[in-house]
Amino acid sequence: MATMAATLPPINGSAGSRKGQNVQHFMPSPPKGPPSGKKLKPLRKIPSTPDRDPFVKHDILRQQQPDLSKRQTASFRNTYKHNLCLDMLQEGYHKSFSELFALIKQQEEERLERGPESLMWTLIMLKDQHAKLDMLKVHLTRAEEAYRKGDFSEVYRNRYELARYFQSTKDDKWLADHFFTTCLQTSTEVQGDHGKMQAQGHYNVGVSLEENGDNYEAVDHFEAYYKLAVDHKEWITADDVTFHTDACFNLWRIYTAIGQVLERQEELEKALDFLTKALNMAKESHDKTLEGQASYTLGQTHEKCGDGKSALVHLNNFLDICNEFGNSEGIGKACDAISKAYASQGKLEESIEYLRKFVEVTEQSGEELAYSRACHNLGNILNSLGRYDEATDYFSKAYNISRTLSDKEAINTNRVQFGIAMAHRMMGGFHGHVVLEHRPALERMIEWKSARTDEFEKPFPEPKEEEPTKAPTPVPPAPVEAESTQEEAKPEEDNAQQRDGTMTEDTPTETGTMDS
Repeated sequence: MATMAATLPPINGSAGSRKGQNVQHFMPSPPKGPPSGKKLKPLRKIPSTPDRDPFVKHDILRQQQPDLSKRQTASFRNTYKHNLCLDMLQEGYHKSFSELFALIKQQEEERLERGPESLMWTLIMLKDQHAKLDMLKVHLTRAEEAYRKGDFSEVYRNRYELARYFQSTKDDKWLADHFFTTCLQTSTEVQGDHGKMQAQGHYNVGVSLEENGDNYEAVDHFEAYYKLAVDHKEWITADDVTFHTDACFNLWRIYTAIGQVLERQEELEKALDFLTKALNMAKESHDKTLEGQASYTLGQTHEKCGDGKSALVHLNNFLDICNEFGNSEGIGKACDAISKAYASQGKLEESIEYLRKFVEVTEQSGEELAYSRACHNLGNILNSLGRYDEATDYFSKAYNISRTLSDKEAINTNRVQFGIAMAHRMMGGFHGHVVLEHRPALERMIEWKSARTDEFEKPFPEPKEEEPTKAPTPVPPAPVEAESTQEEAKPEEDNAQQRDGTMTEDTPTETGTMDS
């Protein structure tokens, strides 16, 4: 309780003056807040029944839910990738965790290296794709468990499944390449299959490198694949083809690709080496189609090197194979290439013979594009030999076909060649008309200047025979009256006299001149 304050002295008064006066006592105001010094909370308003229902329902639902453990709470707070890695570690798959974490980190570093302006910056990262993370966890843990047991075949199969899975998904080729490489590494540990899984591993890595453009590295793996397969011709692929045949096919393809690149780079000797290897692999595969294609490619390269004889050997082999299988398109290609080889050697008649065959085959097969090219090539060589009539006919066919196909480049080329051939054909006739130097030839040249029509080969019209000129029939004098006749006669007489006088005056002079 508050105690009473002391009595205050009066204002402006002495102490002795208090006697007989009423003394006023003042009480100080109580301190604010409760006596304990703590702030009191406002009383909670008792909610009404409608306001109390949501709280009741919340309490009931909370009581029905089980209490979450610390691990369950963390699973809601952390990312999916974090929880998945924790599960792998808790289950004891440390190598699987390390590989998965390294792949995620590799992708993030590559993304940062390429920068925000790259296409990779817009891709969904591996750590945010839950289905792929689950697939990785399942097969990586299985592979690790098989590795602990020493079952390397099972390790290979699980990693191969991952490689095929990522091969089928978008933008995940880098993951497929990674697991194909690990498959090859695992295959060296497999025992009892005589190297079959290792051969498959070399094939898969070779195909991956070839798709990435690393042809020279791919060659090493395909050659290793061939060395393992050549001694085990009983191995069969899923397509019911022997490993040996498949290895020959893949080596033919990669050798041809490298040879064509070297040919474009003008390294013809190296190109010939690789293309020769490709032909040998095609022959070893016992596939005539591959052998024909390899012969055609090698023949064209020999022809580009100026070795026409070697080119003809390979091109004729290609032609024989096409004739054997009735491949009209291949026959046309072979005839065209053989004609060029003969032309490079100066054997133009042989070249024309194969070009005529090229024209005939393409016309029968209905291949309009090849037919247009055949007519154009034949027109070129005939035009160079001065056989302008034939050249004009073939250029005309090539021009009309290119117009039908709406090929602008071919239209422009054939139109120019057609015009040149027509000009060459008209040149002889025009020159002959210039030399003739007579009126019909001159008239025809003037007409050609106006109409541009080729009529120089037409014979000149025969000149018409001149008819004898007849004497003009005298015109009978018109009848006149007598009086007018007499009047007109007088001036005529006067004129006659004047003329007579003149003659008489001139006569002596003329006679005198003659006498003298």
